[in-house]
Formats: sequence, C-alpha cells, structure tokens
Amino acid sequence: MGKRTQFIKGQGVRFVSVGIGMFVGVGVVLLLWAVDDDPLPVGILMAIIAVVLVIGLAATVVGLLIARSVFGDRVEVALRRAGERKWRHGRLELAPGRLTFTPYRWQMRFVSGDPLDFEVREVGADTGRRPSPTQSLTVNPALHLVDVETDQGTLELGVQAHQVDDLRGRLQPTRASS
Repeated sequence: MGKRTQFIKGQGVRFVSVGIGMFVGVGVVLLLWAVDDDPLPVGILMAIIAVVLVIGLAATVVGLLIARSVFGDRVEVALRRAGERKWRHGRLELAPGRLTFTPYRWQMRFVSGDPLDFEVREVGADTGRRPSPTQSLTVNPALHLVDVETDQGTLELGVQAHQVDDLRGRLQPTRASS
C-alpha cells in the first residue's frame, strides 16, 4: 500500500512562499518597466528577470524537498484521553501497533515536553464525530474524532478528514497468526 502524504508541510511553506513571491516580483518589475518613461535596455531587464525566476524556482523546489524530508509522514493531531475535556496538540509518529505523540505548545509547532509512547490495541472507525462547538476556540471543529485503544487507556485523536484512512491503516496493530 503506497503512502499518501500532504506534499507541502511546515517550514517548506516558507521556501514555497519565497518562490511565489519572486514570481510576483517579476510581474511587478515587468509592470513598472512597461510604464517607465526611461526603461532599462531589454537585455538587462531580461537578465534580471531570468535570475529572479531561477532563484524563485530553486526556492520553491528546495522548500518542497525540505518539507518532505523534515516532516516526513508525521501526522498533526489533537489528542485527549477519553472523558477529558482538555485537548493537547502535537504530532504523531506512527508504526503498526505503536504511536508516539510529541506535544506542541499553544497549538503551534513548538515542541513542548517529552514524547509519549503508546502501544495500540485497536483503532476505532471514523464515525463522523466532531469536537463540540463549545471547544471551537481550543480545537478545530472540523476534525474527525477516532478512538484508539492503547495500553494506557482509550485516546481520542482529532485528525483532518483526509488523514483518517491513512492514520487507521498505519496504526492498526498487526495480528500474529496462531
């Protein structure tokens, strides 16, 4: 089964933004050149545009590659123990039958605290449950809630809709044949 991941993640977005900004910059340069009373010679203008486009393209490619390698297949989630009200935000590193949760501070990507390891016993189905509207200031109300039975009790994971099937497939414990 092939892994499908979101291609642009985290820090790579900064590089992609630089690349897009440079392409927009070329448009502005062309616009200013067209309305200027004493424009630059065409050869110099084309050289400037070529350099800006090459740098912008390189920044975009580097951003995509860095995002893919640095963030890999981690899944960002909201997590809480069943029955608790408070959500903790962080990222998961997944393996069949195991998950490692690394908490974030303030719903941002600042790692805060030691990773928590859980042995997964069973992964529940996506039943369409969502966080309550009263919690919309602390957790995204569009997240899908998935129950996960672990060695430390039941966890509720709030994940984006497009990540649910991937999460369930990668977390499902392998069954030993007897």
